[in-house]
Amino acid sequence: MMKILLLVIILATILFSGCIYYPQLADIPLIEEKSDLRIDAGVTMLPSINTTISYGLTDKIAIQGYGRVSSDEGYMFQAAVGQYHNFRNNTVLELYGGAGLGHGDAYKSATGGHLHGNYQLYFGQINYGRIATETSNFEIGCGLKSGYMHSSLLDENYYSPYYTQALPTRYSDDMIFTEPQVFLRLGGKHLRFSLKAGALLMYKFTNTAHHFPYTKFNVGIGVNYRF
Repeated sequence: MMKILLLVIILATILFSGCIYYPQLADIPLIEEKSDLRIDAGVTMLPSINTTISYGLTDKIAIQGYGRVSSDEGYMFQAAVGQYHNFRNNTVLELYGGAGLGHGDAYKSATGGHLHGNYQLYFGQINYGRIATETSNFEIGCGLKSGYMHSSLLDENYYSPYYTQALPTRYSDDMIFTEPQVFLRLGGKHLRFSLKAGALLMYKFTNTAHHFPYTKFNVGIGVNYRF
């Protein structure tokens, strides 16, 4: 089992070393009530590590912070505020709006190319799912995150089809994106193990002759604690 896991990590590192952005597996907390505090931490197949803190600020308002650091020197942080509604039938609906910023690196071994730089994003997100009960300690749900992204990347021979010594070129791009996500949490009353899967679709408005390097799918595992 450990050999298989190690092989998956190695393959993921090789396959995803050419990407600036990935589906962000921020926690879908399903806040139930005021003062409901959730802390989630995990790893993804990037590989990367991430953590999410979510809190029920009032009976209707929740806040959330998320951060990720990856093995390719990339990072991403985002914050969101939103409204939640507990339907009292073991389901919760959440609506968030937020913003984030990050840094990404992409490499092309065939040409020795390197593309790197920063990006900012603004998004809205809707989450829905089933929460745990006194007789069942599993939670399941889904989320849909969509928004706008702006990037400023330095091209060091990344887009060239040949190995050259051309001067670095700065590219600024504007895109819209959609990230669907599903999750499953299993465990006890407070501590649960989580499994997440997310996808990503992007549409680029500028410099359309050059593909923006991103990964379309991501999977992660972790732990989730409710105080």
